[in-house]
Amino acid sequence: MHDATALTGENLFNDPYPVYARLRNEHGIVRFEGSREYFVTRWSDCQTVGANEKVFAPSDSQDRPEARVFGLPNVLSMSGPEHQALRTGIDYEVQQERVDGYVDALARPIVNRYIDAIATRGQADLTQDLFEPISVRLIGDLIGLKHIPNPQLQAWFHAINGGLQNIVAQDPEVWRTCDSAIAEIDAVLRPLYETVSARPDSSLFSHAVHGGLPDGQRRAFDAIMPTIRVIILGGLQEPGHGAANAALGVLQDEVQGALLREQPSAFALKAYDEGLRWIAPIGVTPRVAQEDFVLSGTRIEEGASVAIVLASANRDASRWEKADTFDMTRKKKAHASFGYRPHFCSGHYLSRAVGRIALEEAFTRLRNLRLDPAGEVQTKGWRFRGVTHLPARWDP
Repeated sequence: MHDATALTGENLFNDPYPVYARLRNEHGIVRFEGSREYFVTRWSDCQTVGANEKVFAPSDSQDRPEARVFGLPNVLSMSGPEHQALRTGIDYEVQQERVDGYVDALARPIVNRYIDAIATRGQADLTQDLFEPISVRLIGDLIGLKHIPNPQLQAWFHAINGGLQNIVAQDPEVWRTCDSAIAEIDAVLRPLYETVSARPDSSLFSHAVHGGLPDGQRRAFDAIMPTIRVIILGGLQEPGHGAANAALGVLQDEVQGALLREQPSAFALKAYDEGLRWIAPIGVTPRVAQEDFVLSGTRIEEGASVAIVLASANRDASRWEKADTFDMTRKKKAHASFGYRPHFCSGHYLSRAVGRIALEEAFTRLRNLRLDPAGEVQTKGWRFRGVTHLPARWDP
């Protein structure tokens, strides 16, 4: 009989949460040979590792899938003044005061355009037809990729995501698709790099090229692209999958579904935040031990790769009652889905704003929004996890 709680690549990809529950209960910290790293699964231990960058530094190991897919150095692998300078550029357009000034005018027309396209149909896949296209278009425009159509942007992040999830299976076709997407991204963005180098603009790409540097200086194309690949993957997919995850949680519960339909402006952000906790779109963040360290009785040796399992920390019963249950009305507590400083997600405020607007408009305009009993909800992944298919119906 198949044991869904065993620590295997297949179980993690299909549904990591039974695996994480077993690890939290039995070990807390365990080495996963499939990805050659220690899994840190309990809330308190994740906090310890996440807050101690001196001992658990950002991972710049060439052995990790992040190095294979994104390239090094990137914003996730860097530390110190160089990282701070790069974050100055990346963070500029996604700071709270900046986002508050543009997000409604940017996001609401895009959201409503995609709702308009499906509203009269009475049924759709909310991930494929609504939340993912909204996220891809909005964040793509913000990056500076307004001229790139949605299908191309979606193909990019799905290919990169596939590469990161391929560490166990090592499927050569997945690597070919990933490598092809990376080459295409570089080919498309090289002319854009020349443009913003000569004439800086307000795009996130331009700020990443110039931001945090003395006037007149810029980062080289090859130096900035590993970070841009990180932004393309995390930025394009997280708001969309976050909204889809939240919508699934809401629609599975009659009471919460009624609340969001009746008071969308009051509950949309609560739903989005709870969706991020319940199914973390980014499931792990990597670190590397700078010295031998004993954590909850487990010795982690110097140089070892460590995965802070954000998704598991978010389901720890020591922090949340009924942690496996989606409950947007629960008392608000900080979750781990945006990571830990100084690598706390740059786009956290934008993500929450986009997710709020997408859910608010969907539950306002799609009357009596509900799950489609004839459809099949599909959710997959562990490094990156989301509801990939969410069939729904409403009254047109």
